[in-house]
Amino acid sequence: MHAHRPYYVPPSGLLARMFLRMGYEVTALTTALPDEKNGIVQEDGTEVHYLSGTRPGESDPLFWEASAARFDVLHAEQPFDFVLGRGKTTWGFHHRSRFSGTVPVLAHEGTYPAWLYQVERRVGALALPLTPMLAALLAVRNRTYRRCLQLADRVVCLSPDLAMGLRRAYWWRPPRTVAVSYGFDTRPFEVTPIHLEEVPRIVFVGRLARDKGVMALPRILSRMQHESAAIEVIGPGGPSVIAAVRRAAEGLGVSERLILSGPEHNDRLPSRLAGARAFLFPSTHPEGLSKVVLEAMAAALPVVAYKVPGIDVMVKNDVTGWIVSPRDEAAAAARLDSLLSDPECALRMGQVGRQHIIDTFAPEVIENQWRSLLGEVLIERGATSRPS
Repeated sequence: MHAHRPYYVPPSGLLARMFLRMGYEVTALTTALPDEKNGIVQEDGTEVHYLSGTRPGESDPLFWEASAARFDVLHAEQPFDFVLGRGKTTWGFHHRSRFSGTVPVLAHEGTYPAWLYQVERRVGALALPLTPMLAALLAVRNRTYRRCLQLADRVVCLSPDLAMGLRRAYWWRPPRTVAVSYGFDTRPFEVTPIHLEEVPRIVFVGRLARDKGVMALPRILSRMQHESAAIEVIGPGGPSVIAAVRRAAEGLGVSERLILSGPEHNDRLPSRLAGARAFLFPSTHPEGLSKVVLEAMAAALPVVAYKVPGIDVMVKNDVTGWIVSPRDEAAAAARLDSLLSDPECALRMGQVGRQHIIDTFAPEVIENQWRSLLGEVLIERGATSRPS
């Protein structure tokens, strides 16, 4: 069997490996490489076609023409079971391939519409009447992306919030969305009894960017009652943002307790999370599903996070951590203080959170959800052959 994937942005390897485990052969059509060394290569079991004549990383008319032409040749040789793409990548298949309409198409989406989140957050109750009007105005600008979603047999979203958000955004012809998260292997985060560090350490992991909440970290730290607590910041950042964070920490008198550790390799992250008391995630960026929050919970850390789409799939108030209103730094500081004041409660929350990740996001659980989904789609299309 073949599962076909047009150009796909990272972390596409997660899905490719999952489909391989499920028994599919995976073929990927992607844009040209910057060094123009293109062609067909095998990468971790996936046949990857780098398409000459396209622009690296760009889903545009050049890519749509090239990917549709290559798909038609490959499909004629050995039919694919379905097409999977993200964003505008399937536009060429819909409008250039001679097989359009005969092969199921799945879109895979991981980011909540930023404009919709801003409307819902800033105007509250007014969002209900404003959203349809704004969506209609933006529909012209985002026509290609919108039509790719609406033409898909299913739009697979990383969280229920995202699935509902896309339906609200395109309310006059809502895409057929379904929530299926990434599978997450907790084994690298095996928890063993550890001695809690003498200086209470709270961890933030992520890109050092303003929408990820990095500028809120020194302010939250300065509001905490536990004056010995430290926040360790793990992740890459540009010089200007790092300098701004340092200046803010110095101005608030917390520079010695705000530790900017820089980026860390994924393999070492479990050991870096071990021994911490809590995980802080004051991001205001609407995400489908935050991988760093999954990692923190797999490491049995209670989480304090801002309420953004996708967070409540993982963090449950007073169960696995706390969700506070976006930019409510006083509330975030208070919740962190409560966790430091009650280590047994924090430990219990962390353990419950880890079990929640195991039960909900285990790879075999997610693979079964994909099997059910693909079965439904293939049956609707009248297809009968698929991996068992």
